[in-house]
Amino acid sequence: MPSVRKRLETLERSQSERGGTSKDQIVRRVLEGVSDAELDLLGSAARAQEQGRELTPAESAAAEAYASAVARESGSVRSPVSQ
Repeated sequence: MPSVRKRLETLERSQSERGGTSKDQIVRRVLEGVSDAELDLLGSAARAQEQGRELTPAESAAAEAYASAVARESGSVRSPVSQ
């Protein structure tokens, strides 16, 4: 039986060959649809949080739009639930 470390290395290698984890792929797809202006606002929002300052209304709107897009994309990746 392969060691846990060997199995983990194999799993990581396969994830890397496929373009990352599904979460990485979701974030990548969402960011591909973000405009340059929105990307600047997301960067500014991240810096604001690091600095402990409140977000501007534009930063807040960009962060909320990004979070919603990730949530929507995450929902579309999950397998459908039987009803």
